[in-house]
Amino acid sequence: MINTIVEYYNKIYDIPLLYAAVVAILLPFLVIAVGYVIQIIGEALASIVGMVLAPDIAGALVNYVFFPGVIIHEMAHAFLAVITGAKITEVALFKKMDDSLGHVNFKNRGNIILVAIQNIFISSAPMFVGAVVVYGCFYWISILGKSLLWLKIILGYVGVSMFFHMTMSPADIKVYVKGIPLFIVIVFVITVILRLTGLV
Repeated sequence: MINTIVEYYNKIYDIPLLYAAVVAILLPFLVIAVGYVIQIIGEALASIVGMVLAPDIAGALVNYVFFPGVIIHEMAHAFLAVITGAKITEVALFKKMDDSLGHVNFKNRGNIILVAIQNIFISSAPMFVGAVVVYGCFYWISILGKSLLWLKIILGYVGVSMFFHMTMSPADIKVYVKGIPLFIVIVFVITVILRLTGLV
């Protein structure tokens, strides 16, 4: 199985335009797929807790006890909005509305390419920032000494909180999808250039 995958990969890799097309088409949807898997894991863990406690208590635990994850989630949106040049119109770090616990509203600014980049990166920011936070927390837990147990507990709490809130909400996905068509073109062009220059 693995040998077959490697063989197909090598065949695709030898054709720069095909390789760039596959990367460009798969990449945006891979982000959604990874987020979906993380969401399923989070829901499964919440269900396990719900078997021990009441389902409502398990939901409250994920949403309110792990509130640092919500805050980092929303700040990730805001940070990428600033970085990509969008105008932030509202930041709600912990305000339950519909199916979300917070939100960041923004207005796109710039040309069509910049707007696509804003839609993609602002909406998916919690996944990338979240991955860095979760990895960083558990990396430091693994290297800190036993005397710093209190710090390990705090880092574990922040890491778990972020894990439960690092996926894109339905509202985030709606914004993300708007940027996909042009983003595919951008990734295709960049990948062709990198592939032809031997950088990938």
